[in-house]
Amino acid sequence: MKKWQKKKKPAPNDPSQGIKEKVKDKVSTSKKYMPNLLKKDEKQKEKDQVIIKRASMKRSTATTIGRVLMIGSIVIVALGVFSAFRHNLVLSDLEDQVSAQQQDQSPKKNQNTQNLPAIEYFTIQFIRHYTSIEPGEDKQKEREEALQSFLATGLDKDAGIDYANVPGIQRYDSSDVVSIKQKDERTSDVSIKVNVTSVKEVETKSKDKDGKEKVEKKNEEKKATLYYLVRVYEGKNGYSVIDLPQPYMPKSNQRATVTENEENKNTDAVVNNEVQSFLESFFKTYTAKDRSDDTKFFFKDSSKAQSLNGLMNYKSMNNVSVYEKKSTKSQYIVRCSVKLEQPVTGIQSNHSYEFSIQRDGQDKFEILTMKPVSYEIK
Repeated sequence: MKKWQKKKKPAPNDPSQGIKEKVKDKVSTSKKYMPNLLKKDEKQKEKDQVIIKRASMKRSTATTIGRVLMIGSIVIVALGVFSAFRHNLVLSDLEDQVSAQQQDQSPKKNQNTQNLPAIEYFTIQFIRHYTSIEPGEDKQKEREEALQSFLATGLDKDAGIDYANVPGIQRYDSSDVVSIKQKDERTSDVSIKVNVTSVKEVETKSKDKDGKEKVEKKNEEKKATLYYLVRVYEGKNGYSVIDLPQPYMPKSNQRATVTENEENKNTDAVVNNEVQSFLESFFKTYTAKDRSDDTKFFFKDSSKAQSLNGLMNYKSMNNVSVYEKKSTKSQYIVRCSVKLEQPVTGIQSNHSYEFSIQRDGQDKFEILTMKPVSYEIK
């Protein structure tokens, strides 16, 4: 007889069957309504959505850098435009100030700037005839007639050229006006550069086939560049040269400061000889090459020292006139004529100078001023 007992469920043959059963139980349990867990779950979802939103809004590093650079460029350009605008305003203001100052400081007298081309043309035409020199009386006369329409009344007809010592032909080639400085309404100093050719007849010795010496003559040409200062005066009837061309550029006003009155001349022969000896020594140094520094010892103010530095050779001095300054003791004004020679062409010319000198001890003088002589036009 069998005992009564509870009927046992058969044990599952598949092990995974038990696991599935447990999962189903867990899921069914989790689906039960639990308010607290639901609230936490909703809050967590909200946080997750915020994080996702922020992540979606966050830009890449490259994009950020690009935007920063773009903003920086815009700022720099804006500052540059502002600075340029401000600078232009400052410049405009300065230009207005300078323009106003120039108008205030401009000379009241008319400087005839519109006549500069005419002065330049006149000077070039004059220098063309002045530097064209040929030996012979006929050639000399032709040159005198050509220069007559240029030179002011009273100047040497040959314009200072010594025809007794013309070694050959000097031919004008070309010229360029360096500068035109207006001294007053009617007077201008024209600095001009002149290119010339010297033609001289030279003898050459050679031997023929028999060994005999023979002499042949041929023309030798040399190029030279000369510099002159020409003083031009504008009158009612046109232009005229009121000064013989000077072979250097003067630094100061060149009007004569002494009238040629015999009563003003110094009559002391000793003083006159001392002055002439002093000026002869000066001109030998003044014309010598590579002795520019030595001329400073002749001037009271060494900054006023001048030198031709080999541009011309000194030949002689004449017509020395010494005038004593009545207002100042031991000071004299000296006017003289100096003959100079062009080293290349051999052409000799006369030039007039005026000096203001003072005695510096016994038998010694020093130069206060030096300038070529000009004549007042009336």
